[in-house]
Amino acid sequence: MKVKLLTTILLIFCGVGIGWLAFENLMWAIWGKQNRWFEYVGFWGCPILVVSGLLVLKNLKIGSFLGCIGLILTTFYLGPAIVNTFQQMVVGNLVLTALQIAELALIVVLPIFTLLRLVWNLKPISSGSRAEQAAGADSQ
Repeated sequence: MKVKLLTTILLIFCGVGIGWLAFENLMWAIWGKQNRWFEYVGFWGCPILVVSGLLVLKNLKIGSFLGCIGLILTTFYLGPAIVNTFQQMVVGNLVLTALQIAELALIVVLPIFTLLRLVWNLKPISSGSRAEQAAGADSQ
């Protein structure tokens, strides 16, 4: 139950956190910012993360798999955003405050940690079923 609860919290937190940033970005389109297709794809990964977080409580394997899909979709938004941020920092056009650095670290670390948790959830399930199949084959 602890695994399901931790996975649910991570998925919902990632979905809401990244979703809020993506939503703010898409709302700039109202004021003339041109959005690219991958920003929309990244945004739709966020509701998938929230739904998969709730689904994990029912079925860990399916929820974790759906969460991986949601995280992959959110990388269409996060990837270019993080690359542009680091590029602007290196060039010197962007100087971040301590709070902004903490937010950037959270945006980078939390999805990576969540993806590792999801892969960890899927690994024992698939290897456990293989072990059961091997044990069943040995007994026959």
